[in-house]
Amino acid sequence: MRTVPTPREQLATILKQSRVDAGFASHGALAKQLNVSRPVISKAENPVHPVPSDALLAAWAGATGVPLDTLTDLAQRTKSGTPEWFMPYLSAESQADMLRSWSPLLVPGPLQSEPYARAVLSVEPYTPGRLAELIATRMERQQVLDRAYLTAIIDAHVLQRCIGSPAIMAEQCAHLLTVAERPNIALHVVPEGTNVGLWGAFDIAARDGMSTVRFETLEDVTGTSPETVNKAMRAFERVLGAALPRADSLDFAREMESRWKTRT
Repeated sequence: MRTVPTPREQLATILKQSRVDAGFASHGALAKQLNVSRPVISKAENPVHPVPSDALLAAWAGATGVPLDTLTDLAQRTKSGTPEWFMPYLSAESQADMLRSWSPLLVPGPLQSEPYARAVLSVEPYTPGRLAELIATRMERQQVLDRAYLTAIIDAHVLQRCIGSPAIMAEQCAHLLTVAERPNIALHVVPEGTNVGLWGAFDIAARDGMSTVRFETLEDVTGTSPETVNKAMRAFERVLGAALPRADSLDFAREMESRWKTRT
């Protein structure tokens, strides 16, 4: 399964290519030009090492002609709160114009309210700073809804399961209803007792005929091969066929919002 390069891998590739294109055939040649040691250059081009400093990126851009904003954008994405294994799909999602999501356990990330996201992420032993980074990144993902069309399917149990508190669930249901009023958002609910999609959650991000699939595991698996995409598309259509129509799905979300409010 071919995977999309992470931002750190992309940064390493661009740094190396720009060095070579600028006529610095060796690490040592560029190191001499930038007045740094050779290992500084070799580590910058190796994705297993930390992101180079802002000063080094600026000097690299000045010496090779590579756009500095390209380097800093990739560096910032690498240093964000997003886990490395999620970066390939996040990159595809941020550029997609068509999104599909099947989520049998949780509200999909782009549709989560901030309190719901906090409750979901708080079960892990993150430091307060790390938790704040992850929540901020999850909220930033929702910017894609300003331009992409999203078809999201959730299992009925997603809105029946208490995440955090009844108040958080009531707010999450209300948030779903607000977002689903947009013409580019289609929310569908698979009714209780319909045993479909039990193989697990997945997402599909598409743009210009290219699709990226994310299968949710302990550490997500991302792929772009035609076989993988076709498998995911067939599975998505199967789940969608078992889901309630859009209007009925919104009625279910309203009903669950009312139920959760009575428990606050």
